[in-house]
Amino acid sequence: MLSKIDKEILSYCLDKYPEEACGILLNKKGHLVWVPCDNVAEDKESNFVLDSTQYLQAHFQGDIHSIVHSHTNSSSKLSEADKKASDFLKIPYTVYSVPDGEKTTYHPPDSNNLLGRTYEFGVQDCWILVRDYYKQEYNITLPLLDFEDDWWMKGLNYFDDYFTDFGFVEAESPEKGDVILFSVRSTVPNHCGVYLGEGLFMHHAENRLSCRESLYPFWVKQITRYSRYAKS
Repeated sequence: MLSKIDKEILSYCLDKYPEEACGILLNKKGHLVWVPCDNVAEDKESNFVLDSTQYLQAHFQGDIHSIVHSHTNSSSKLSEADKKASDFLKIPYTVYSVPDGEKTTYHPPDSNNLLGRTYEFGVQDCWILVRDYYKQEYNITLPLLDFEDDWWMKGLNYFDDYFTDFGFVEAESPEKGDVILFSVRSTVPNHCGVYLGEGLFMHHAENRLSCRESLYPFWVKQITRYSRYAKS
């Protein structure tokens, strides 16, 4: 069954038919948003070129989850040129066939597998994202704990109780790679993310996709502390 956003994209592709439609699927604060873009190719019925200004505008609004275009009167199978472009940009490509409505998504081998994850507590959540970031960026293996669901409502305090044992010390101000602890409608830390610099952090909130987001204006008010890995 087609999702709401699939239907939105297909509707746009049909409006542009017989030209190839194109746009960007944007991960904006953990939610997918369809951003249609102009096709500036000379032969729009057999090729697509994203408008560069619109691409940059989207890039500054969120994480590019996928570059999208349509194939008219043919299958949704990606061309070799599509795959090469996806590999070069390290961004997934999604193709919709028009008017058939088939869909194919290609994930390049070196795409960022930390962003755009669906949330599943204990499998893909905020702490798992932090663990995977530290393994990928620093080859540091942080502990994998069996967190009890809604622990902060049950008198448990995993982050305060265990972070020193994990090898972290408190930092006065954040540096890239520091873990940020948040208390969201809680008296103890119950969410975490990784600071990326320039006011941005990466995190995975419940019922959202993992994403990069600004600390301002909401998240900075929920910060409990900055924690820096210091184990030798």
